[in-house]
Amino acid sequence: MVSLVLGLGVLLCACTQQAPVALPAGLQGTYDLVLVNDLLFVTSTDRNELRVLELTEDAMKRGYVRAPNPLEPLAIPVLPRPQALARDVRYDAEGNERTGSYVYARSNGSAIVSVVDSAADKLHEVARLDTRLLTGVSSGPVTAFAALATEQEGGSSTLYFATQETAGARLWRASLTTDTQALASPPAPLTAELLLELASDEAVSSLLVLPDPNLLAVSTRRGQSGNPGTSFILEVNTKARRTTLDFGGAQVLQLVTHGRVPGEDTQPERRAPGARIFGVLDPSNCTQPAAPAPAVACQSGILAADSTTGALAKDFTGYPMLPINSGSGLPMGLSLSTNTLLSVQGGETREAAVPLLGIVPLSTGAILFFDALNLVHLNVGAAWLASETPNTATATISLLDVVGNNVDPSTPDRRADIAFAGTFGVTRDEAYVLTSERVLPNASRLERDPATTTFTVPVIDALEDGIARPSVRPGDLIVLLPENTSLPACAESVLVGEVQREPAAPTARLVPAGALPAACADYPRFEVRAGGERPLVLTDAAGNYLQRMGTGSTYSRTDTFFFHPPGYAGQATGTAVSLTVTRDLRQSPVGRDQSFVVTTASHFFPYILSVDLVNYDALRGFRLPGPVVRARVGGTDFAYIVYPSANAILQMNLSTVVAGAANNLSLVPFR
Repeated sequence: MVSLVLGLGVLLCACTQQAPVALPAGLQGTYDLVLVNDLLFVTSTDRNELRVLELTEDAMKRGYVRAPNPLEPLAIPVLPRPQALARDVRYDAEGNERTGSYVYARSNGSAIVSVVDSAADKLHEVARLDTRLLTGVSSGPVTAFAALATEQEGGSSTLYFATQETAGARLWRASLTTDTQALASPPAPLTAELLLELASDEAVSSLLVLPDPNLLAVSTRRGQSGNPGTSFILEVNTKARRTTLDFGGAQVLQLVTHGRVPGEDTQPERRAPGARIFGVLDPSNCTQPAAPAPAVACQSGILAADSTTGALAKDFTGYPMLPINSGSGLPMGLSLSTNTLLSVQGGETREAAVPLLGIVPLSTGAILFFDALNLVHLNVGAAWLASETPNTATATISLLDVVGNNVDPSTPDRRADIAFAGTFGVTRDEAYVLTSERVLPNASRLERDPATTTFTVPVIDALEDGIARPSVRPGDLIVLLPENTSLPACAESVLVGEVQREPAAPTARLVPAGALPAACADYPRFEVRAGGERPLVLTDAAGNYLQRMGTGSTYSRTDTFFFHPPGYAGQATGTAVSLTVTRDLRQSPVGRDQSFVVTTASHFFPYILSVDLVNYDALRGFRLPGPVVRARVGGTDFAYIVYPSANAILQMNLSTVVAGAANNLSLVPFR
């Protein structure tokens, strides 16, 4: 019995020494997060509180900070429905970002700001500021805020906040002591100083503390369509606008900057802390131009402005950068991190450590990474065969029969038949099909009057060699069809001898070059196939008609650059695709319904990935991401992203993620 009791005691002692099980926080409303040292503050909006995730090096102990009752996670009660967070930030003498004493929380439509002590042994709301009392005149809600941390022990935190009034937006500054007891019970009422008044239809959307403590970046938006807001740098001591920031005429939802970027190059100024200010573009308020390419103001994505001149920043080519985006996804946040370890993918030749990395969660559920120092995408598709020239657009060409089989497998590339040209940075991944004697558009199974020998067909005009030409023309082939679709078409085709058409008329009358085949003369339907000098019908991958082609004819299309390749020289457009038929179709005809298939290759794929929503139940709610921060824990870099759709935080190991794939093994949810 004594041995049994001693054995149980040893077992119980061992159990109490095990690592505590990570507790779920029960988040409800994860709309924003901020990082202070190794503590990640996140909103739990529906519960009117903040939760704190402690980023310990031991992954088994990583979890939410525990309450005084260790069986529960810590909750920090704050103002009702906290939806946005800010933190004290400053930059040290080396240009590195440092955090201060407080985390701030606000709610949309509210004039209240909660001040939370961010010290690991405190973690509680110090004060709940009513900005109407601080200003003495404001009655509107807080729309944006930011805070400058003190450099001295016992100094003051400077809170910047914008309110929306009926007469227009106003920007304020308040000095808050870092003595939490004095802030909780101030000897005198706190006050705020008015820095700026804006127009009646203008609202402040973002505030950003810069490395120079006397400078504040401000972004505004307007409600009137076609009249966007502005972005500028404010000199807070003189209350004067110092620099207007050029984001291509677009409104900006969020402003972000960076600390000193490690490394050396021929342009050291771009590595200085705050050298560039990045903006998350808002395309909702723009006027679409008549030009073929949309204006920058109407695009989504990320742009950067030079913080000294305010001009749109230049990328590694020395020309103004293009918006960083991917498809239809709208940026939901932006984090810039220095010296970040990101897994290298196939097609990349870079080092694992990215000097300045941009992380952008998208509304499509994808996560986009880009090179924020060179202001370009991280291209994971830059791979060429030994027979191809690097940094060029290429194409593969094959000849297929009607069912898709290769007509001549011994000739894998038909460049002797179809010549291709394109521009790296303009050419996209597309497919073009040139079908011999294909049925012309709108000319399939048309009705005819057997009592007549003419045929009426719709006509589509398309540009050929810069001239609008009709789709049907003399030399084409009329094929008679029976009413019963199970019966074969007439074996003998009839040449089109004449096309009778009124100018710009949508239809034309076809006159055959000879008599109709006696065996098919009473067939009630017909189709018209391409023939003559241009027997090839060019269509895109969706089957849309582009033009007729024959020996020596060319189809060419230009477009704008969607990324700047090495050697870019400032040109606005380039050749997206140029196809020339070099095969002599008279000497070497192509069989009916055989097709040349041209598949163009851009050799470009952005560093973008998604969450595996199918194979893992724990990840199925992670559809719509929100803001993101990067944190280095031990020697590993992580991205932490809030997901309102999952009421959780997603931890993403940046050293093991896989681009172009649905990831799961690199991800850990915290709920």
